[in-house]
Amino acid sequence: MKLNRKEMAELIKNMSGKILITTHKNPDGDAVGSSLGWFNFLKKLRKEVKIIYRDRIPFFFDFLPGIENVEVSEEIKEQFDWVIITDVSDPERTGFSEIPAERSVVIDHHITAEPFTDYAIVEPEISSTCELSYHIMKLIDESLIDLSVATPVYTGIMTDTGGFNYSNTSPETHVVAAELLKIGVDPYKVYTNIFERNRINKLKLLELVLKTLAFELKEKVAHITLFRKFLEETEAYPEEAEGFINYPRSIAGVEVAVFFKEIEENHWKVSMRSKGRVIVAEVAKAFGGGGHKMAAGFEKEGNLEEIKKELFKALEEALEKAYYESYS
Repeated sequence: MKLNRKEMAELIKNMSGKILITTHKNPDGDAVGSSLGWFNFLKKLRKEVKIIYRDRIPFFFDFLPGIENVEVSEEIKEQFDWVIITDVSDPERTGFSEIPAERSVVIDHHITAEPFTDYAIVEPEISSTCELSYHIMKLIDESLIDLSVATPVYTGIMTDTGGFNYSNTSPETHVVAAELLKIGVDPYKVYTNIFERNRINKLKLLELVLKTLAFELKEKVAHITLFRKFLEETEAYPEEAEGFINYPRSIAGVEVAVFFKEIEENHWKVSMRSKGRVIVAEVAKAFGGGGHKMAAGFEKEGNLEEIKKELFKALEEALEKAYYESYS
């Protein structure tokens, strides 16, 4: 059942029993920020709540208040009355084969989201799940949004908008950010913790990945590849590759950047970023993935060259569609 903000606020406010909060595997800023923000907020509502992730938290989020409460597990054994899943458009994205909860809620902003829970709120036009969560929290009890809630929420907004530079940044996004700063969020602390704590291993990894840079479709598509052996050679963490896709995307004339990441043998995670003409969410959805108009991805098993061939064909069609629509 799809709910609006007011209905979702009432639902969460009146929840009773044991509540689980989780998000997608390989959590990014919006995933960590929204789930942790809700955990801290519900604690203040005196709810019985736990927060569990499938994958470990990237080290650069260790400054967030309450982060020590996040449990990491391959499976959820405890039974819950409710589960709140944030920033997830597909149940497989949680990484859990089963979530033992009587009732389920999704709070998300992906354009390809197809609610799979008992209750859901999805707003594709909003910058982030964190921004949406903030609006719902205000409807429940604005006085409970203190620094422990505001800091992770701001972090998710800041990271998912690329430091308020992406096209998903709206005037309302800046208003929300300003309100969070008034609560006491230190933007410099957030920025430096996430973007200025690079280990030398990350730079060595970037060097290897950039050597794989190649072009397709008359240089309208630029792509890079991260092989598992690169992580072994540099002793870098997988999350340290976050943001690498911005390098091929920044090249003049490139319309779509693609980042192929080897998860395990013959298993690839593919990320795409568009400069606006191509709606990469539609391309990703055709491969079983999803995301946003300008940022999307999917996972696929198989030979890398075959995956590339199939994807580049789909991108060629998407580019042709964008070209003809611009002149129609």
